[in-house]
Amino acid sequence: MTGAGGLRRLAAGIGRFLRETRGSIALKFAFVGPAVFLLGVGAIDLLAVSTAQGRLQSIADAGALAGAPALALATDGAAAKERAASFVVAEMSQWSDAPDYVGRYEIVDQAGQRAIRVLLEGHRPSFFANMLPPGGWHFVGDATASSVGLVPLCVLTTGDTRDRILNVQDSGRLAAPACMVHSNRDILVEGGSITGAAVQAVTSASGAISPSPGTGAEPIDDPFATLDLDRAPGLGCPAGSPMQPLRLAFGSRSIPPGMHCGGIDISGSATVTLEPGEHWFLAGHLLVRENARLEGDDVAVFFDRTSRFAFTDSALVRLSGRMTGDYAGIVMGATRDNILDFVISSDNVESLLGVLYVPNARLVVEGRADVARDSAWTVIIARSLQLQGSPSLFINANYDASDVPVPSGVGPNTGSRLVR
Repeated sequence: MTGAGGLRRLAAGIGRFLRETRGSIALKFAFVGPAVFLLGVGAIDLLAVSTAQGRLQSIADAGALAGAPALALATDGAAAKERAASFVVAEMSQWSDAPDYVGRYEIVDQAGQRAIRVLLEGHRPSFFANMLPPGGWHFVGDATASSVGLVPLCVLTTGDTRDRILNVQDSGRLAAPACMVHSNRDILVEGGSITGAAVQAVTSASGAISPSPGTGAEPIDDPFATLDLDRAPGLGCPAGSPMQPLRLAFGSRSIPPGMHCGGIDISGSATVTLEPGEHWFLAGHLLVRENARLEGDDVAVFFDRTSRFAFTDSALVRLSGRMTGDYAGIVMGATRDNILDFVISSDNVESLLGVLYVPNARLVVEGRADVARDSAWTVIIARSLQLQGSPSLFINANYDASDVPVPSGVGPNTGSRLVR
């Protein structure tokens, strides 16, 4: 009985202990308190990580959107990546308890369209000496944006000093109703007008400009800065080549592509057709004057540092750019050491279909010239552009109406949208 009585006394004691409130609370806290504390700290930590994850993703989204518009203005995507990275750095600097992060920026293909991917890999220590989870918290912000809806770029003056501007004098007219006109310095209209879908300048813009121009714009880098323009001129003219221009005043003649040493002077009633390919003018000009005609499809016409073109009088010019190859989309261009004036004063320069690229030269449109009106599309990139007299320079943007491809960096490139 002693054993049974002892068990009864033990059971009674346990019952009294369990009925004792203070003892019950103390025992429960001893067992449950640490777990509650750990759960509370863990919940706070998880909330902080979730908040940081969301903010990092938002920064990645905004960074991709900030960089995407630059895809329309660069051939290699470097400007887009730089803008996205700068945006991310600025945003992270405003985050007082920002996690450590590593940013990666790359240009990717999205259904045939260039896009920028921003990948931000964040790390934050966890409570309890990074043991839960081991090594701390790792989280990612990943966003990809492409461009859509920007006004196409069709006129760019790249000069950035006072004498390198976009200038319209007298009663000249520059019309680009479906695309953007941009100057890396000033736009000055002194009589005459400029109209465009958008008009903007880095420093100042004044005169009759519609719509109202934007100023303080970011400079636009030369979209073709990496284009090789020295390959053929580097070969030079073969020894013994005639250095006098080829003069044609009547009849018709086809000119094969290659190097034209000494230039070509077309006058009178002559008609010259440039055969498809690349035509390099070395140590001589391309002059088309009086009632002469110059025609050519699938051509790119280049000028070395001592050469230029001049279309004057009532000369008729119809040229369309290269369809394929390294110079696809280019119709006329000059080497980067060419600082001459390229002059159009003829009133019959009906078609310059493609990119007219003279990065360090000046394009002058003067007299009563009527230029490019019949081209499906035209893009002009020059150090400076000047209209004087009463010329009309009309820039179309019907990119789908021609088989001449529009080079990356100009034309129907767009704004930005997330595609992740």
